[in-house]
Amino acid sequence: MAKKYQIEIPESAFNKTDFSINEELSLSVNHKQINIRPINVSDQLPKINIFWYVIPSIILAVIFLIFFSAKKVSTVPITGDDYSIANGALILGVCSGVLSFLTTFIITKIRGKGPSKDFHWRSLPTITIACGLIIAFSLSAIFWLFGQMFKDARFDIYTATVFIFVIIAAINYIMINLALTLSSGVITNLLTIMIIGGMLFSMLTNSKRDWWRYNFSFLGTAKNSTSLQFNITLIFTGLLMIALVDYLFVNIQRRYRGYKIQVLRWLLIMLAICIASIGLFPNNPEFHVLHDRISMWLVYIMLILIVVIRWVLPEVTKQFLVISYTIGASMSIEYIVFKLTDYLSLTAFELFEFGLAFSWLLLLLQNIENLAQFGQNLFVVKLKPVKENTN
Repeated sequence: MAKKYQIEIPESAFNKTDFSINEELSLSVNHKQINIRPINVSDQLPKINIFWYVIPSIILAVIFLIFFSAKKVSTVPITGDDYSIANGALILGVCSGVLSFLTTFIITKIRGKGPSKDFHWRSLPTITIACGLIIAFSLSAIFWLFGQMFKDARFDIYTATVFIFVIIAAINYIMINLALTLSSGVITNLLTIMIIGGMLFSMLTNSKRDWWRYNFSFLGTAKNSTSLQFNITLIFTGLLMIALVDYLFVNIQRRYRGYKIQVLRWLLIMLAICIASIGLFPNNPEFHVLHDRISMWLVYIMLILIVVIRWVLPEVTKQFLVISYTIGASMSIEYIVFKLTDYLSLTAFELFEFGLAFSWLLLLLQNIENLAQFGQNLFVVKLKPVKENTN
């Protein structure tokens, strides 16, 4: 007869679940780890009522139809006009998406349900604006691509209204789902999408195709037509990173205390402030000196972090230290090669440095995220064999 085992779960851990006594649960084994969850997998998924995102979409689509009917517009272009599907989707989609996220977050936090309860109210404005910017950048990039693929394409007003309804409904659903599943991992993904998406969008849509002949900072200068998007991307990337650091360290300090963890926290906050300040003070003539100084502070803080990470990051692994020192050495070698030779252009040097630094920063945030989760949700359990009744 096969042996059976039982697991003793602490009451503090049980209280964090929605399980009830004698409830049947499903157990799965994945990568030598045991996962216990409700039998009905759908119970774990966010429950989003269809009316939450369909009704607002219908209302806004009707407003779109009435507006264009009043303007006596019979056919609507995809892009390239003030009265286009792109502009309608951008304005209505951003407003509706932000409102959907904001409403869902506030309701779930007030009720104390869902992951939003673990976030501070002070983080809400930054996260909300970042979500709005990501929607705007995504729609702008998608319709820019459609404009290149379907030049001069036009649709009748009713077909255009259907397109607007589908786009807004999809955005509302995504934003409601985001508010119901918000976590440090989700914010890290938002941060990544924000900075990479914003930069790629600026590269693709800027007025000068040979911007790379100048430097990376050219994307944020007044000479670039999309400098506003580039600089806003940097500003809110920095603010979003501050919100993420704030959330992570509130949780991590439940287990790890002392001045070392505070040093790590403030170094990361200073790094985020530098990122935001580079967008706030672009490389225009009036800010040139300040922009360069802030950029150098950013590099110095990054190097300091790499050097002291052995002492300020709790339970740091040997593998992460090896990666950190390898990236730090690579950044130093690139700097020496750039200064002493003509092998690397300024733009290539800046892109390489940014790629290495941002990759390391994401790895660091992932390590801190794991510590924060373990500090809050790690419990000691006992595995015991069940004694079989021989009678």
